Amino acid sequence: MTETVSLGMAITGLGLFLYAMQQLETALEHLISGPVARWMRSATRTPLRCVGVGCLVTALMQSSSLVGLIVLALVSSRMLDLRQAMAIMLGANLGTTATGWLVTLLGFKLSLGSAGLPLAGVGALLSVLLPAGRWRSQGVLLFALGLLLFGLDTMKTATEGLAQAVDVTALQGHSPLVYLLVGVVVTAVIQSSSATMLIALTALNSQMISLHDGLALVIGADLGTTSTLLLGAIKGPRIKRQVALFHVIYNLATAILAFLLIMPLWPRVASWSGIEDPLILLVGFHSTFNALGIVVFVPLLGRMAAFIEARLPAANRPMLLEAVRPETLDAALELLTSACEKLVNNVRQLAQGFASRGNAEPFLQSYRDIRDEEIRLALAFQKLEQLPMSSLQAKRIQRLRLQISESVYAAKALKDVAEDFARLQHSRSARLAPVAARLRESVLAVFSEGGEVPDEASHHRAMTALHELAYRHLQAASDDGISLLNLAREVDECGRHWLRATRVSPP
Repeated sequence: MTETVSLGMAITGLGLFLYAMQQLETALEHLISGPVARWMRSATRTPLRCVGVGCLVTALMQSSSLVGLIVLALVSSRMLDLRQAMAIMLGANLGTTATGWLVTLLGFKLSLGSAGLPLAGVGALLSVLLPAGRWRSQGVLLFALGLLLFGLDTMKTATEGLAQAVDVTALQGHSPLVYLLVGVVVTAVIQSSSATMLIALTALNSQMISLHDGLALVIGADLGTTSTLLLGAIKGPRIKRQVALFHVIYNLATAILAFLLIMPLWPRVASWSGIEDPLILLVGFHSTFNALGIVVFVPLLGRMAAFIEARLPAANRPMLLEAVRPETLDAALELLTSACEKLVNNVRQLAQGFASRGNAEPFLQSYRDIRDEEIRLALAFQKLEQLPMSSLQAKRIQRLRLQISESVYAAKALKDVAEDFARLQHSRSARLAPVAARLRESVLAVFSEGGEVPDEASHHRAMTALHELAYRHLQAASDDGISLLNLAREVDECGRHWLRATRVSPP
């Protein structure tokens, strides 16, 4: 019975959807370096480029919901920051209007759901057959995208009876606000603003509703798409919820703009333009208010990001030294020294955890916090340096700066080690197991307990042995897409920075 919602099918679709999101994020983390990262940096360098990327990709994929979910995965894997993600979502809202134009002008609508299982199947085969590293990660990426499409399609199928059962003639005589709310609910349930647009176009073409009512239905469809991102942001880092919050705010603002300002003026626009086809006027309205939303919000992206970060802070990180006077300079220095020691110890403990257990995930998740703390300390140092101080105090600040800088450089090198080590750890070659063990031992020796670290000569001997081991296993590693020499260099660089950090002690 088409009007009956299959709860079991909906739950299955939800489970596939959430699992696919997790796999998509994992694949993107493994692909963060190299050509993909360079393309992302180039394509999203400016807000307007981000808008263009969002618009183009959404128009090609005909799914703003899927693009939004991909954006959530990208911000979670740190390939995009909040402002870039916000700008891409602006473009995605405009790009989704392409579906309405295709339906209206060509009578054609592409369904991505049917491509989900084949795409997932191809991706699964590639992830099994290809060697570990970038190629296998690309297979996982295809698998996750296919599963994401299939999960969404399963949820839509479970509730497809609703879309067919919506009798829009029953709404005749009601206010446009009712049509708007119906658009929100239908889109949220069937997870497709394009399907709601199709309902509106069909009803308008059959003269079941007026153009004015269709405009309200389309506004509601745009607002209903926020449910997909809210669902995708349930798990993961805080930045995903920040993006979802922006999506809600933006769509709510554009809905108010369209409903109160543009919709009352649209009959005049139709009269002025000479367009009489109601379908063209409907999809034109959809594109117009989304384009105006971009014009309004692009200049405000910086302020919006600050507003959202204040409401959903990534961490409780108050500013150090809100106010400091010359007479309290020594006390402020003691506070900063304690904060620096805490950061250095945090780097040490995270490195030891990675080296002991071979699990890179906790370190990778904490690396951004380390960088944020470095910035917080740097701002505090700038405040102190504006005050008159003795040469001894100035020298102490200089050495604290050096210690923090070298510690964070060591953390950055270890982050590169951790990312590459994940590929080595998942290698199918048993010959590489001793190399993985030696790498962990080398890191553990550098970040040893009690602050005792090897001297320069000991570190040089250990790194020479590590490089020799890497050379002996170059071919086996290369077959799996792993560069052992890069790993050895990264461990060496990490150790050198850490040695310099631990040799620094404030006078």
